[in-house]
Amino acid sequence: MISLFSPHSRATFAGVCLSIGLLGLSPSLQAQEKPLLIEKINPQLYLYTTFNTFEGTKYAANAVYLITKKGVILFDTPWDSTQYQPLLDSIKQKHNLPVIAVYATHWHEDRAGGFAYYNRIGIPTYATKMTNDLLKANHKAQATHLVSTNKTYSVGGQSFVLNFFGAGHSMDNVVVWFPEYKILDGGCFIKSSEAQDLGFTADGDIKSWKPSLARLLAKYPEINMVIPGHDAWKDKGQIKRTEALLTGGH
Repeated sequence: MISLFSPHSRATFAGVCLSIGLLGLSPSLQAQEKPLLIEKINPQLYLYTTFNTFEGTKYAANAVYLITKKGVILFDTPWDSTQYQPLLDSIKQKHNLPVIAVYATHWHEDRAGGFAYYNRIGIPTYATKMTNDLLKANHKAQATHLVSTNKTYSVGGQSFVLNFFGAGHSMDNVVVWFPEYKILDGGCFIKSSEAQDLGFTADGDIKSWKPSLARLLAKYPEINMVIPGHDAWKDKGQIKRTEALLTGGH
């Protein structure tokens, strides 16, 4: 059963996938004062990190953007609402390209929270029907366009696939596969290698998460890089850590 907002879920940033108290930033990131970090994965794919604070501790949220010949595509919106426009400005300054589309991997604030802003300034936003339905049920701005899953999209010489393998962290969590690079943007469906627990799961389905993950691995047995929704992303072992947490490991 899908839970809507409750006082508890509001206190946890509308159900973002935090592991409270144990999944904070590393000391180096805690010392980082910049509210927006952009790091190059390859010439076409960049990771950007924004932050939010819960009970005095700062947490990081990872997302990516793809550079195409037609412009830049964002996958998920900044978690920090003050960074909605600075991200666009940084991309324009860095690449001299506009953002032409914004996709969300699920309905929570750290993924789709910027839809209202990007809708207002005329950037097309995209989500699955399930994500849009959940956004509507929770009185949040919806995507202006619906997308299909398990379909390859080609834009400006680049391609990506939005895959839905089943419920997990949320009922609607999709992952983004970049076939040319064999890179998986796992969003909150995939935990960091340093995660100590599964984080917020009230809007998801823990029992379904493990078989959903198994379907992902069957579809993509060779993955060069996995990007988790939060915290450390350069280490390997993200999927193994997620599997261990789902089987009760530590």
